[in-house]
Amino acid sequence: MFLIKSVLVYTIFFLFLMLILLLYILGAALYITDFEDNTCDMTYMFEYPQYVRISLDNEIQEQYPRYRLYAYGEGFVTEKLRRMYFSGIPVLFIPGNAGSHEQVRSLASVSLRKSLKDRTPFHFDYFTVSFGNDYSALYGGVLMEETVYVSHCIQKILSLYKTNIDNIVLIGHSMGGIIAKGSIVMTPNVNATVASIIIALATPHTATLILDHTFANYYQNLEKRLSEIKDAGTSVVSIGGGPRDILITSAQILDPTADINVLSNTMPDVWKSTDHLSILWCKQLVLSVVRSLFDSVNCTQKPPKIFSTAKERMQALSYHFYHRTSGKRLYSYKEIIQFEPSNEWIENIQRHYVWTNRDLPKRTSPIYLMIRLSGQPNYLTIDTINLESKDWLFACTASNIQGQSRVCNWGWNLTNRTRILPDPLHRLRKTVDLNFQEIKYPDVTHIIIRITPDSLENYITINVDLYSYNTRLVPIRSTLPLLKNLFIIPQTKKMSNLGHVRYYANFESAMDVVAVELKAFECTDPKHHAIVELLEPWGIVVTQIQFFTVVDNGPKSMKVQTGYKYSNVFPKLRITLDPACSYIINIEEGGIIDRISCIVRDRWYLLYTTIISLLLLFLSTRINHGLKQTPIIVITIYLSYCYNLMFECLVALAIVCVFTIGLCCSIIFLGSVAHSIAVRFLARAIAFSTTWSDWLLGGLSQLPFITAILVLSLIPVTCGGLAMLISVFLYFLNLTKIYEDYLEELLMASLQHFNWIRRFRNTKNNSGEHDDTRQKIFNHLILFILWCFTAIPAVPSVLVWAKNFSYDMRLSSEDPLLLQSWIVLVTCSTMGWVQLPSNNYKNRSQILSSILCFLGWVVLLMGAAPHPAFYQYYIPPIVAGAITIIALNVIFL
Repeated sequence: MFLIKSVLVYTIFFLFLMLILLLYILGAALYITDFEDNTCDMTYMFEYPQYVRISLDNEIQEQYPRYRLYAYGEGFVTEKLRRMYFSGIPVLFIPGNAGSHEQVRSLASVSLRKSLKDRTPFHFDYFTVSFGNDYSALYGGVLMEETVYVSHCIQKILSLYKTNIDNIVLIGHSMGGIIAKGSIVMTPNVNATVASIIIALATPHTATLILDHTFANYYQNLEKRLSEIKDAGTSVVSIGGGPRDILITSAQILDPTADINVLSNTMPDVWKSTDHLSILWCKQLVLSVVRSLFDSVNCTQKPPKIFSTAKERMQALSYHFYHRTSGKRLYSYKEIIQFEPSNEWIENIQRHYVWTNRDLPKRTSPIYLMIRLSGQPNYLTIDTINLESKDWLFACTASNIQGQSRVCNWGWNLTNRTRILPDPLHRLRKTVDLNFQEIKYPDVTHIIIRITPDSLENYITINVDLYSYNTRLVPIRSTLPLLKNLFIIPQTKKMSNLGHVRYYANFESAMDVVAVELKAFECTDPKHHAIVELLEPWGIVVTQIQFFTVVDNGPKSMKVQTGYKYSNVFPKLRITLDPACSYIINIEEGGIIDRISCIVRDRWYLLYTTIISLLLLFLSTRINHGLKQTPIIVITIYLSYCYNLMFECLVALAIVCVFTIGLCCSIIFLGSVAHSIAVRFLARAIAFSTTWSDWLLGGLSQLPFITAILVLSLIPVTCGGLAMLISVFLYFLNLTKIYEDYLEELLMASLQHFNWIRRFRNTKNNSGEHDDTRQKIFNHLILFILWCFTAIPAVPSVLVWAKNFSYDMRLSSEDPLLLQSWIVLVTCSTMGWVQLPSNNYKNRSQILSSILCFLGWVVLLMGAAPHPAFYQYYIPPIVAGAITIIALNVIFL
């Protein structure tokens, strides 16, 4: 009966784990599929693109034979480049992980076309580097090599100019943005003053996967020296792709030292979310980048250069990337504007109204709309459509009498507080939200909207909405706590009135996702639509925009993009309604799959350390069966709960279960296939027949010392990571052999034909032997799974080694800490020292079990550290240390 209950409990727990894993998989699938379609326009070349190679010094080129420096040209421009004639402003494009130097062509071609079309007195010279598709995002040694090479390229580029060119613009994609910053602060060749502007496209300023010590050192040293970039006055812009970029999340592109952090889907006149590659060719985004560079040039200087002061550069950069209020070119606003006399002044005292020029005759003078300020209400929203006036919003004091009303002679310009809003009908839309308490000008009585005669040629719509802020707040219904919602369903729906334009919804708790539903009725405009913006208070501000139209009015999810965990201020929603409709606004916390998709996006990398932690704890309990498991389980659950790692622990446990089942199936059904692969590899490597190779493989399994020497001999001539992966394969072959021996024992036991008395006497002995064999197999299964996950950091080393094999047979830049770990692990596995001790040595087993338990908890708490990624490279050394203790225990038994 007890056995049945135990089996039932284990079955229920296993099914629960599978449910958790299924939800996690669904969340992951939703994360990588739930985003808008790519609506970017493709950029095309002006003429056929050419890449002119620029040679560096022989010593540098010999040191970096895989890398190249090119200048980009098209048509007649290419001939000048081949003569090494450069007369523009230098821009260096740095590709990312496994990127191509040809990715510069969209930026360079659009820039060339703009300079020719606008006939500007200057142009930009685009340079790019080729890293031979190296894996800079996977391996710290490669990252540092590329950084040093880029610093040499900057020196070479500046030396090509006969004029006084002493700085350069750096544009980096993905890891190229990290290299751009590192090249000017982490090498002795150049300093931070050499870069006037750094634009990082989809760059992971916060790493989530750091598998070697060199990589971690690079990020840490760069972080310490970022102040040099600020001190040098370099303008830094970080642009992310938004929800479509599933490789680099919006939280990763946040650079605390950047002047501007922005997502492409919220950039003025872009409004497109881009994936990790389309951010380089999305026409709307490329145009904004190019326009910002052109507006950053001081044309009055001879020759024209990028503005020398950060303030002047930031006016252009912030205008195009963050707060564009007018046309495609940078426009400087005057603080005070004089109004034209004897023009039409219109004052409407209604709180909500719509003004249009549909029935007005053609005019040659401006129209001034006056909005009177009063104590209540204290907020004003103005939403305009097709208003092309550049200076159109003012605050003034109505002191001049015209007819029977008071008007203003001049006003303080508030246009720089306005912003361009995306429009589903692709109309020019400008909007502003004014808090009267923030208007500090003295004796202000009115807000003025100026409509110029040029704007009156279009059909203009101006929506005015005066309100008190508290009356426009929409509550968000939280699905937690669940029991509360089962008995008391809070009323969260909000009804808007005709003429209302603006509503808000504040996050009052740590929510990752909300579902927004807007139901329109009583509409007088058949093309009605609404816009919902997600505002996050830590640098990026607007991070997501959703449109609700007649044909697309279903509930939509709004996911927090950059995380709320680093601030005490929660996000909020800003809702823009069509005043021609009334709406029922319903906002609820997102469903469980939506929330899990956010967990996958923000915390997937925690599974690695959590799995290693659980495996170490499993080994701890397997070593000493006499040690009570309940305290270990209770403490592990307590730590997981206190440090918010419970969900990751359940998912990791489910992954280990599935991996174990898959491993058992592989051993049973694929053992002969693995053996055949090993035999054929030996036959090809040593030029033996398969028969001799099979005999040799069997002999090596009986001579572990020879096997260890052969595998370890690969390290000096290739890399340690390759030896580690080979040891994993050999361990799998060993598991298949143990299983075959176990089957043979069972078969021999069933074929015994002794008398019934002898069979009875041997039953207990045979049963005990079978139990020991089963326990040995189970122990080796756990150890092999630990081996597989520990070998993950070896994969980047092997990829880099294979990529550069034609240049150098040996990987000279392998991380020393990992290399020593691989040597220890390979030696212990091939020598057969990776065995759990029996219970005959209880004191020693208890000590070993306690050590592994402590290490398991330490690894678990790595996920609760402020930057968990910087602890991932400790995993192989920790496992190597644990395996060394186990091996010593086996050797000295």
